Amino acid sequence: MDQIRISDITMKQTGKEFTLSFKEKLEIPKLLDKLGVTVIELEGIKQPKIDALRIKSVASTVKNSIVAVPVALSTESVDATWNASVSPVQMEYLFHKKPDAMLKTIEEIITACCEKTSDVEFIADDATRSDLAFLYKAIKTAIAAGAKTITVCDATGAILPDELGAFVDALYENVAELKDVVLGVSCSNELAMADACAIAAIKHGAREIKAAAYQINQISLP
Repeated sequence: MDQIRISDITMKQTGKEFTLSFKEKLEIPKLLDKLGVTVIELEGIKQPKIDALRIKSVASTVKNSIVAVPVALSTESVDATWNASVSPVQMEYLFHKKPDAMLKTIEEIITACCEKTSDVEFIADDATRSDLAFLYKAIKTAIAAGAKTITVCDATGAILPDELGAFVDALYENVAELKDVVLGVSCSNELAMADACAIAAIKHGAREIKAAAYQINQISLP
């Protein structure tokens, strides 16, 4: 039986609706580790001294789960993993990059991450709204550069379970390299169907889902 990996994103949801003290940010990963989640995703570094201490503290106390940390879209900020976007909207208006430039950046950042860790994840942040031909190229580029996990995201929460199943099928049909890595999904819960979408994705071959113990518009861990 294939193993389904759970990547918990509770800690990445902190903001106006969900705030935690520094101590809580250290204690929650310990509890998630005991629950047996595969990956614990943390907030990225915004305040270098404080956040670096937080990440080092969590990494030293977590015994079984993988600790994942996002980095900015530059080789200078690479420490563990990388997060990127592939929809035309986000590429041009958030990162100010055209498709060819984004492909080059994907290759550079994944390569830089692989120099620090062998377990690198490529996240296509707005995958379900992207141009599919470009999405396939982006995933192929990431895998060729060394990414071991490919996560596709439904950032708007507008996709239905059957549509997401078909989307996953199309990925496997058009990107043969996916058979050699872990395919993950992340679903927004705008239509209150994130859990159903996760199940559909798993049925069609996804092997990792991003869930949260305290979910704000995400797949539910409980």
